[in-house]
Amino acid sequence: MKNLLRLLLILLVISFAFNSYSSFELSGKDTPNDKGSSIDLSWKLNDKSIVKTALNIFVFRKGENESVFKKVKELDISTKKYSDKNGLEDNTPYLYYLEFRDISGDVVYKTQQFGPFIATSQWFNSKKMMTLCFSFLAIFIILLFINLAKKGRKLYVRPLPGVQAIEDAVGRATEMGKPMVYSPGISVISDISTLASISILSKVAETVAEFGSRLIVPNYDPIVYSVTDEVVRGAYVKSGRPDAYKPEDVYFLTQRQFAYASGVSGLMAREKPAANFFLGYFMAESLILAEAGAMTGAIQIAGTDSTSQIPFFIVACDYTLIGEELYAAGALMGDDARLIGGLKGQDYVKLVAMIMLIVLFVLKLFGVPGIDTILAGGN
Repeated sequence: MKNLLRLLLILLVISFAFNSYSSFELSGKDTPNDKGSSIDLSWKLNDKSIVKTALNIFVFRKGENESVFKKVKELDISTKKYSDKNGLEDNTPYLYYLEFRDISGDVVYKTQQFGPFIATSQWFNSKKMMTLCFSFLAIFIILLFINLAKKGRKLYVRPLPGVQAIEDAVGRATEMGKPMVYSPGISVISDISTLASISILSKVAETVAEFGSRLIVPNYDPIVYSVTDEVVRGAYVKSGRPDAYKPEDVYFLTQRQFAYASGVSGLMAREKPAANFFLGYFMAESLILAEAGAMTGAIQIAGTDSTSQIPFFIVACDYTLIGEELYAAGALMGDDARLIGGLKGQDYVKLVAMIMLIVLFVLKLFGVPGIDTILAGGN
C-alpha cells in the first residue's frame, strides 16, 4: 500500500513538472464588455529556441459545426495576444491551435488544440460606469430644476439680444406698414432645431397679431407647414383676432433646397419686408437668404445649430442665435415652465462637468494615483 502511494506521488510530481515546464501555454476567454463575436487569446512560449527559429505565428480555428481547422490570422513572432473577431458566432464553441513557422514557411512548432472557447455579448459595459453615474446625476439635476420651475420658482436665464430684438423688429415692421418673413429652416418636424423654431414662431405670431402686422411663413416641408399653420392660427386666436389670420400667408413652397432659397429670395424682393427671421436648420442656402434679405434693408434675426452656416448668418444678419442659443430662445419664448427648468438644469449639468474636469486635472497634475482609472471608466 505504501509503495502504491509512493508511486502515485511520484507520478503527480512528474505531471506537475511537465506542466510547469511546458514549452507553450495558451489561454482564451470571451472578450469582456463587448457586443459579442470576439474571443481574446493570449499565450506564452517558454522554449526560447522556437522564438529564435520562427518568424510568424499562424492562428487556426475550428467551430463546433466545422470539420477542419481554418487559418484566421498571421502574426509576428513577438505577438503575445490576439483578439479573434473574424466571423465568430455567439454561443458557439471554438477550438484553436497555433503554428510557428520559419522564414521559408516550414512549421517549427505546432501546439496542441486548446478550447473550447465561447463568445457572448454583455448586457452592461463596466468601463462605462462613470458615464452611467454622471448620466444619473444629470437626469436628477434637470428633473430637480423642472420641478422647481413647475412650482413657480423664478429661474434666471441670461437674456439673449436676438430674442430681445424680436419685439423691436415686429414694432419696426408695424410702424413701416411692411410685412415680415419667417423661415423655419429646411429640416423635418422631428429635428430639434425645427421644434425650437416653431416655439419661437408661436411667440412671434402672437406679437404680430397684437400689433396688427402681417407675417409670411414659407415652408420647406409639408408636415412642418401643417404645424406652422396651426401654430400661427392659434396665436391669432389667443390674441383675440382670429379674423385677422390670412391662410395664404402660411404656405408650403417646395422641398428642393435651392428652389426654396430662390422662392424666399423672390418673396423678399417683391414684398420688401421690414424684418426677416431665419430660425431653424439651414445649409448652403443660408447666405443666399441672408444676402437677399439684407438687400431689402430689413432687420434680420437668424439662428441655427448648423455650425458650418453660423458664420454666414453672423456677417449678413443683425442678430444671430449661435448653436444652443436657438434652443434657449425656444425655451424662453415657449411659455412652458418645463422648458425653462430643463434649460436651467442643463446649465448646472455643464457647470458640474466643468468642475469635475478641473478637479480631476488638478489631481492628475499632482500625481494622485487612480485618476487614470477614473477617467477610463472605473476599471
